[in-house]
Amino acid sequence: MSKQWKQVKIFDTFEDADTLRQKMLEGDKTEKLEVKVRRCGDEGRQFKLKAYYPKPPPDNKKKKK
Repeated sequence: MSKQWKQVKIFDTFEDADTLRQKMLEGDKTEKLEVKVRRCGDEGRQFKLKAYYPKPPPDNKKKKK
């Protein structure tokens, strides 16, 4: 199954996007958060920040009545 990345914000400069990326990674205590910066917009002039946080595995135990 592929990862479902969520768009966080679009920036005009890579430096602004990278600053927020670093802050998000520093604030993550679980170290499971993944954040990436990608080019977007006309001729790749903007930068999109995307984040992925894995969902916990489902609890398959049956509930007792």
